[in-house]
This record gives sequence, structure tokens and C-alpha cells, in this order.
Amino acid sequence: MFIGNPAEPALFEKGIVSNFSRVSLRLGYSGDWVYKQRFQEEFLIDEELHSKNELSTYAGMVTLNFFRRLDLYTLLGTSKMQMDEQIFSKREYAWCVGSKLVFLKCKNLFFGADVKYFETDQRPQYFVIDGAPYNVVNNYTSKYFDAQAAVGFAYRISLFVPYINATYIYTHIASAATLLRFPDANEITNYDLPSLICRKPWGMALGFSLIDCAKASLAFEWRLINQNGVNVNGEIRF
Repeated sequence: MFIGNPAEPALFEKGIVSNFSRVSLRLGYSGDWVYKQRFQEEFLIDEELHSKNELSTYAGMVTLNFFRRLDLYTLLGTSKMQMDEQIFSKREYAWCVGSKLVFLKCKNLFFGADVKYFETDQRPQYFVIDGAPYNVVNNYTSKYFDAQAAVGFAYRISLFVPYINATYIYTHIASAATLLRFPDANEITNYDLPSLICRKPWGMALGFSLIDCAKASLAFEWRLINQNGVNVNGEIRF
């Protein structure tokens, strides 16, 4: 999932309904696309064995802000995974919880930290093995989860707030044996999938937020090194 602007808890000064600064509510929407993240077997035997994962997520966001310093938030939506041009999943329910803290502010310079947990259970529609498609005949589910932490800083220039984050991510894809069948065939094949973890936990995120009248924001983010991903999200403070 995206990291977000480390200054975000302190950016919203007013709301559509209330300007109360101690507690406020924000609603938003996020589109997130991971184009490449490399994985290796959790119980590694051969260091050359690795997989490439893609994940798209669309989610609504609900954020509670306290004293313009702390955000507690959740994301509810759907995700769809594809791995190695081999496993193609359906779009399934996904959720995330997290918090963001502005721990230091000096005029227009903000320092913040973010932690979050993201999870989705993916059910493949079909597998492609040796160029041939196979249907999944059992109730196979692969649990995908991220545990993320980040620290970074942002600088506000009027309505424009660029930022940079250093990130750490632990991603795990739990797998097991699944039963496959070639279309119009009677023979059922047992296919074993190893559990996977991300190969590179450390990375960074670059982005910026646009603040309109201190009541709404639109943000863009690019993540790199540990994964190649982009995010677009918007929020309105009530």
C-alpha cells in the first residue's frame, strides 16, 4: 500500500462542516498499483528462485485526526493479484489499518512517521503452466499481507506539499497445494505453491499533495527500490 504524505495530519486546517481542531473526520478514495515486487521462497533453498508480483487496489479511506498531529485510518476495498504471468486472481476484498504521526514541525517543514497493516485473501481464477491454462477446482485461497513502516519529511509551499519517505516493508504470500484441471479434461493435477516473502524490504517513496482551501487534498506517490508502485488518492475533511 501507499505510504502517504508525512505531513498529512497537520495539513487540514478547516472542514466542510466543522473547523474543530482537536478531532476531525476525513473521507477519501485511493487507487494503488504495484507493477513489480520481487519475492523469494520463505524457506529458501535456491537463492536464484524468485517471483514477480503485481497488485492493484481500489479502496475508500476513513481517517480520524487528533490535534492535527495524529491520524488513525482504515482502508476498505478490493485487490487483484497477478504473479509471474502464471497466476491470475479475481478481485477480492482487501482492508488496511494504520496510523500517521507528525512528531516534529518547524514552520513549513514537517517530519512524520507511518505504520500500517494490509491484508487480502486472493482466489486465483486460473493458472498458466507451460503455456497452457488450468482451472482451479478446489477452494484455493492465498493470503497476502503487508506490514509497513516509514519515516519522512515534507515541505509546504503554499498549496504544494512535496515529500520523501524511507520505507520498510514485510510482505508475505501464504500458499499451499491446489488442484488444477485442464479445460474439458477429467484428470486433476496437484500443484504445490511455496510461501513467499519480499526480497527487498527497504525502499523509498516520493510524492506530493495538493491542498485546496485546507479542506481537500489530491496526492500522487511513486514507490521504488523494494517495489515499483504508484498511487493516486484524494480526501475531504468534514
